[in-house]
Amino acid sequence: MRVAAGLIHFWRGEAPIEHPSPLNFSVTLYEYIEEDLKGKIKNGSRLPERITLTVLAAAYGVSLTPIRIALERLIEARYILKGKNGRLRINARRKAKKKSRIENADKGPPRHDWDQTITEDIIQLSVQGKTIYLREESAAKQYGVGRTVIRQVFNRLAGAGLIDHVPRRGWRVHPYSEQDMLDYIEVRATLEVKALELAAKRLEPERLKEFLDANSPDSRGKPRLDNGPHQYWIEKSENRYIQSFFAHFGIYYTYLFSYSTVATSVIEEKAAEHRRILKALLKGNQDAARKY
Repeated sequence: MRVAAGLIHFWRGEAPIEHPSPLNFSVTLYEYIEEDLKGKIKNGSRLPERITLTVLAAAYGVSLTPIRIALERLIEARYILKGKNGRLRINARRKAKKKSRIENADKGPPRHDWDQTITEDIIQLSVQGKTIYLREESAAKQYGVGRTVIRQVFNRLAGAGLIDHVPRRGWRVHPYSEQDMLDYIEVRATLEVKALELAAKRLEPERLKEFLDANSPDSRGKPRLDNGPHQYWIEKSENRYIQSFFAHFGIYYTYLFSYSTVATSVIEEKAAEHRRILKALLKGNQDAARKY
C-alpha cells in the first residue's frame, strides 16, 4: 500500500512530474528526441541558439519531461556539456568528420512513434480528472498525421480502457480515479504473485542475474531501476488470462507508476525491493520472493 499512497499523493499534486520510464515500447519519446539531437550534433545541423528545456520543448512540441530525460542522457554521453552556471552547450568534439556527416545526412532520426506520443498525451488528459472529448480530425491536424493513424491509435486505446467511442461526439477520455488505481493495485498484486508461482520452474538464472545487475547501483553509486522483472515472470507464467489482464490494462497504470518514480530515494527503494525478490528467486526461495 506504500506504492498506492505514493501515487495518490502524486496525483493530488504533491509531487512533480519528472521522470517517466516507459516500458514495452520500441522507441520512446525521449529516445526519439535524444537520437534526433544526437544526429543533429554529429552532422553539424542547425540547433536552437540556446539549449534549454523550454526552447527544446517548444521546438519538438512536447512537455518538459521527455526533453529533460533526453538532455540528461546526452549530458551523460558528453554530447552536451553543462557548465558550472547550469548553461548547456554542444560538445564540438562530438561532431563527425565532414565525410561522415554526408554519409549520415539522409538517415535522419528514427521513425516517430505516434502511438506512444498520443497515448502519453491522453494519459496526461486523464489525470486532470475531467471528462474530455476528442475529435479525430482535430487530433490529426494537431499531430500532423492522417486520420487513419489517429483512428488506429484511438481504437487501440479504447481496447486498453483509456478512451470510449461516443456516437456523434467522437472519443471520450476516461478521467483518472483514485479508486480505480487502488482496485488495479489489489488485482495486480494478486495476479503477479500467481504469475510468479506459475513461472517458478521456467525462470532462467542468467536472466534473473541480468535483472539483478540492472537494479543495482552503477559504478558511480547512482541507483538504477529496471521494471523488467515484472513483465518477465508474467510472460513466463504462460497463463494467457494473466497476460491478457496486463496487456489490456497495464499500459495506463505502467505510465502512472513510472511517473511516480521520481526521487532518488524512491528509485533506490523500488530497486532494493527488486533485488530482494531476485535474490530470493536465485536461491530458490519462492516463499520469500512471494512475500517481498
